[in-house]
Amino acid sequence: MYYLIIQLFKHEYKEDLFLAFTSCGIKKATFIEGFNLDKILQDEFSLFKGIIPSKQQMERYSIIIHAVVENKENVRELIDLLKESGIDLEKEDIMRIILLPTVLVKDIDQDWTLEE
Repeated sequence: MYYLIIQLFKHEYKEDLFLAFTSCGIKKATFIEGFNLDKILQDEFSLFKGIIPSKQQMERYSIIIHAVVENKENVRELIDLLKESGIDLEKEDIMRIILLPTVLVKDIDQDWTLEE
């Protein structure tokens, strides 16, 4: 088991990413909207610049998506699907994918625990 974390820097790819998750069978993913700290620190922070965010302001937002995946192949399949849909992670700074080994997963669907 692995813990998958994706930092999505370009909001316009959110739907493509969610479709790829579904196609790969990655379930129970959670996404959190937040701020891209690099962009905030580069620009002057102002609470009242306008009601409709400009493209520059939209670049400040990022999405964190995380999920538990069965194996590395799920993530390789996810990357391949993204590439097939025209999202090349090696050519453009769209997202960062992080995969961590998981020590314990316990919920209604999983009972993968520490081996002693």
